[in-house]
Amino acid sequence: MESLNRYIHYNLTNLRQEFVQIINDFSEGLSSEKVKNAIGTRLIKHIQTQINQILTRLEAEFVLVVIGDFKRGKSTLINALLGEAVVTTDVTPETVTINHIQYGPETKINICLTDSGQMSLEIDELKSERLNPILENFVQPISHLKIETPIEWLRGLRLVDTPGTGDIFKRFDRQVHTYLLQADAVIFVGSALAPFSQAEQAFLELSVIPRDFPKVFFVLNMMDNIRTEKEAERLLKNAQKKISRLFPNAQLFGLSAFDEFCRLQSLSRPNSARALTLEKSFQEFREYLSETILLQRDLIQLDRATDRMEQMLQEFEDSLLLLCNAMQADRSNLSRAINQCEDPTSELFDKIAQHTQVMKDEINQMCDQACEWIKEFVDRLEKEAITAIPNFKIEDIKRHFQFFMTNSLWEAINKCLDFHQPTIFENANQAQKAIFTDFQLLTDVSGIISQTTIEAKTDHQQPPINFDTFEILTDCDPSTFVAELIVSKTKDLGTSRQAVNYQQELQNAMPEFKLALIQEIRSLYNNIATKIEQQIESVYQQNIEASLSVMQQAQEVCAQEAQQVTVTNQVLQESLLLLNNSRSKLKILKQKIYSEDILEDMSRS
Repeated sequence: MESLNRYIHYNLTNLRQEFVQIINDFSEGLSSEKVKNAIGTRLIKHIQTQINQILTRLEAEFVLVVIGDFKRGKSTLINALLGEAVVTTDVTPETVTINHIQYGPETKINICLTDSGQMSLEIDELKSERLNPILENFVQPISHLKIETPIEWLRGLRLVDTPGTGDIFKRFDRQVHTYLLQADAVIFVGSALAPFSQAEQAFLELSVIPRDFPKVFFVLNMMDNIRTEKEAERLLKNAQKKISRLFPNAQLFGLSAFDEFCRLQSLSRPNSARALTLEKSFQEFREYLSETILLQRDLIQLDRATDRMEQMLQEFEDSLLLLCNAMQADRSNLSRAINQCEDPTSELFDKIAQHTQVMKDEINQMCDQACEWIKEFVDRLEKEAITAIPNFKIEDIKRHFQFFMTNSLWEAINKCLDFHQPTIFENANQAQKAIFTDFQLLTDVSGIISQTTIEAKTDHQQPPINFDTFEILTDCDPSTFVAELIVSKTKDLGTSRQAVNYQQELQNAMPEFKLALIQEIRSLYNNIATKIEQQIESVYQQNIEASLSVMQQAQEVCAQEAQQVTVTNQVLQESLLLLNNSRSKLKILKQKIYSEDILEDMSRS
């Protein structure tokens, strides 16, 4: 019999209703006073908060965030997709904003301030020559521009147009990072003039990959600057290699947003020789975007909601099992475990401090190594570059040497960080594992678990810390202090009238400069260690508080009459049954979701 290659498809509305029913049934099963008294109001409130967050996110607009370095044509890309000049493209660094673009029955523009204040704008005021002066006069920081426009393509969708993610715009990096936490999908825009630089690749690795988006679209913009098809093909091939290193099987679109906008507005095209190719390329991107996002956005949101519910069920199960074990434990063991979590001078907190100190000491050793490397680099810089200063005109030296020094040192320090970064976070993970082992051992209410048993299970039971490497490395970025240090130590050199005098004065300043530079590097590595320590302690403080709450609940229940203890044990078993039934239904639902071949394709990209 000949096999048939067919797909079973499900009505998305029905799947959505099925999910809402599953999570509402689970929520209702936890709502009775009997369950609250048995499990504890703190845990029930925490679970209900998560349920509300999942449902709120499911009902929210689909958020498509457009990111990339400054001057990559992100705003022009949005205008080309929408077919009209909705967002400003000619902005200055001082007035660049985050733009929210969404559907509205009529065009409305509002400046939204960080203190929740708003001010409306006229349509003509979106033009850069009128918008820039308005933005420059604001004292209160601006959160974003909210733009509503009656374009059908935007129904149910919120486009977020972000500023650049480059080093010059560190003030926006954290905002862009925050928007990524809210995003359902991402368009990353690069430039054909500088295809996916190291800084852009680092941003992808630190901020995009950890978010595990169902889809990331990669655009190589400004292809109208490429003169021949052969050159364009070579450029795309090389760019694809860079992206594939981080995102295997990712699809890259080479296009020109400016060309497409000109075409739609019947304006002169920037590269008439390649106009047909550019038009076709943009059309392919538009169709792919529509097929995978605009037609499937509800499915993507539903898939992400089921993932969040799975995580919530696992967390709830861990708490229920701990409560079951605590209620069966010897009273003295339970009191000892509670004391470990409550007393800041307990052995548990002492162990946490010991493991984090080992991690910090190892980072300090790497710092010593980095300082030696930088000393050698500065010595070489002094011998090869500073000694060559008299060979150049004093005007050129004053114009370029300060920038050369800043850029050279910044690159050298970043190479040290790049070399040490894997080891730093490996040491952090080792500290995490050690703390997890001690936490399990010292809060074991059964009194029979061994360290060997815990260590054997650590690798697959340990709740991993998702270190926010972006926050750590952004807060500890060396670019600012390098520039400030160079300026402060060379500010008096501008009065030099001859290159040889400039050289002599610079050499005289070098000993003090070297000491200040090494001090800044030590501060840099110390800040990294402190940031990691704070993240480790923050996560485990949450775990300690959650475990303490459950054990205290068990202690209170066990202090009651035997009949109440029996009722509580019965409620726990019923709650575990409710959890397993919800998990089984959720598993069946996810199988239906993934029967949709488009999500299967997304999961592979």
